[in-house]
Formats: sequence, structure tokens, C-alpha cells
Amino acid sequence: MKDSIRKIAKQVCEDLDMYSEDVVDLIIATGNAETGFRHLEQMGNGPALGFFQIEKNTIDDVLKNYARYRPEVMNVLLEYGLRQGDEHFSVMSNIALQVAFCRLCYRRVPDPIPNNLKDMAKLWKKSYNTEGGKGTIKHFLEANKG
Repeated sequence: MKDSIRKIAKQVCEDLDMYSEDVVDLIIATGNAETGFRHLEQMGNGPALGFFQIEKNTIDDVLKNYARYRPEVMNVLLEYGLRQGDEHFSVMSNIALQVAFCRLCYRRVPDPIPNNLKDMAKLWKKSYNTEGGKGTIKHFLEANKG
């Protein structure tokens, strides 16, 4: 399954004009750390959705404060099936949209995309899971062994 998601991630990032092999590696590593590609909704009725556990507030923020001002990005999201007025369900039920939102979350961070797992773990913790999040760098590294 991860090979298929890697193909999706590559295509989505290319369509967003935000592709690099390092960013695809980071997206896959994020999915491994967040759910191991096993859950579409956060355990315990939390607000996070999809394999990449993107919170509903984050989806709304990306749309309101980033994609809205970038028609080329919004067009890609719409082409992939984002249904306006039902964005949260659209993301939860669509791997390509999950990848797109994961990529856009990292795009909004000024830090460069790392090319090694340890630095990916640090970036994930700092900007994706956040300092207040429950995830740890150790967890990210363990989820991405092998």
C-alpha cells in the first residue's frame, strides 16, 4: 500500500508544482508516524482526519489563508475532489487530498525540506505535530525504521 501512496504523493506534489523526492519521503514518513496508514479518523473522537491526521481547523486554515490566495493550488484541490461545504469529509475520504493537505502544511513552514530521517523527525515535531502535540521525535523515528 505504501508504494501506491508514494505514487499518489508524487503525482499530487507534481500537480501542485511542489515536488521533490525529499518531500515525498517526508510525506510518507509523516503517514507512518501519524497512523501507519491504518486510520482515517483520529482514535478517541479527536479532530484529526486521514492517514496524515490533519486537524479540521488546519484544513480550514489552509483553505482560508493559503489556497484561497493561490488559484492554482485551489484548482488542484478541486480537481482532486474537494467539495466546498464538505471539506472535512472530502479530505477524510480521499487519499490524494490528504497528501495535498499534508504537503501544503509543510509548504507553509519556512524551514527547508530535510533529506534525512532525523531532520525530518525534527521538522515534523516542530511544525506538523507541533511542540504541544503528543508525538515525539523518537516515535517518528521508530515508525520509520526499515
